[in-house]
Amino acid sequence: MQWRIYLQRVFCGVLVCFLIYIIVFRRRSQRVFLTESDIYEYTNEKYSNHKQLHRIPRIIHQTWKTTDVPVYWNATVESVRKSNAHRFKYLIWTDDDMHDFVRQEYPYLYRHTFLKYPLNIQRVDAFRYLVLYRMGGIYIDMDNGCRRSFDSLLDVLEAMDPEVNHTAAFPRTSPIGISNGFMITTKGHPLFKILVSRLPHFNRDFLVDYLTVMLSAGPLYLSVNEFYFNQISHQSIIRIIDENVYSSIYTWHTPGNSWHGRDARIILQIYHTWRRKPRVILYCFLLIITLIILGLLCFRRNKRCCNLRFSSTRKILLPRKFNYSRIKPVPI
Repeated sequence: MQWRIYLQRVFCGVLVCFLIYIIVFRRRSQRVFLTESDIYEYTNEKYSNHKQLHRIPRIIHQTWKTTDVPVYWNATVESVRKSNAHRFKYLIWTDDDMHDFVRQEYPYLYRHTFLKYPLNIQRVDAFRYLVLYRMGGIYIDMDNGCRRSFDSLLDVLEAMDPEVNHTAAFPRTSPIGISNGFMITTKGHPLFKILVSRLPHFNRDFLVDYLTVMLSAGPLYLSVNEFYFNQISHQSIIRIIDENVYSSIYTWHTPGNSWHGRDARIILQIYHTWRRKPRVILYCFLLIITLIILGLLCFRRNKRCCNLRFSSTRKILLPRKFNYSRIKPVPI
C-alpha cells in the first residue's frame, strides 16, 4: 500500500512538472535576430540618408577593479577605445565608482542587495544592468576587442525598428542563452527595469559559486528574464545578435572568465559532454534526475513527519515536572 502512495506522488510530481513546462516555460515573445544580411542591407545609402536622432546613447561602459587595466587586456581595451573614439563617450568604472554610483542612484537596493552579495563578481554583474538602465549605451567585457566602430551596429538597430521607443540587443551564446558580456540598450528599457527590480529576489545561495553567480545576476539571470519578457506589451524590441555578426564582424575575443572556479569547469564539462548525446538520452536522463529529486523530497517529508509525530508522542508520554507548591494544604 505504501509503494502505491509513493508512485502516485511521483506521478503527480512528474505531471505537475510537465504542466509547468507547457503552461509557464513558454517564450512570451518570439525571438528576433540581427543577422549578417541585415547588417549589409541596412547600411545601404537609402537608410544612411534617413538617420533620425540617436535613440541608443553613444556611450561605452567597461568595468575593472582599478584604473590600471591588466597587461593581457591592453590590446582589447585599446581596440575598443580607438575604434570608437570619435562618436562614443568611453567610461571605465572602478569598484569605487560602482559603489558611489549605486549608492547615489539606487540607495535602497545598495543597502539591502548590492552590499550583501558574497562575491564581487555579483556586484559587477548587477552594476551592468543598473548603469545601462539609467544611462543606456553599450557594455562590453574587457576580454572582447573591437574590429570596427559600433556606431554602424547601432545605426542598423535603430533603422530596423524605427517605430519602437526602446531597443536592446544581446549576442547569442552557449550554453546559457544570451550573454551579459556585451549588451546594447536604450536608456530606461523595460527589460532592464525588470532586471533591476528582480535583483533582490534572485540574491540567493544556489549551492555552488558558479550557479550562484550565474543565477543571481549573471548570464542565466539575464536569459531567464529575457525568456519571460513580453516585447509587445512593453512596446519594445529585443534583438539577438547572430554569432557571425558578433564575433566575426564587430568583436574578437581573448581568454577571460577569470572568476570561474573548479565547480564551473565541472559543470561546463558535464554540459559539453552531454550535449553531444541524442535528445532521447538527454530527456531520459532529465526524467531520472527529476524522479530522484522527487523521491528524495518525499523521503525527507515522510522522515520529518515521523519525527514530528514521535516528538509529540514523547511530550504526551513523558512525565512532567509538577509544582507541588501550588497545592494548598487541606485542613484535617
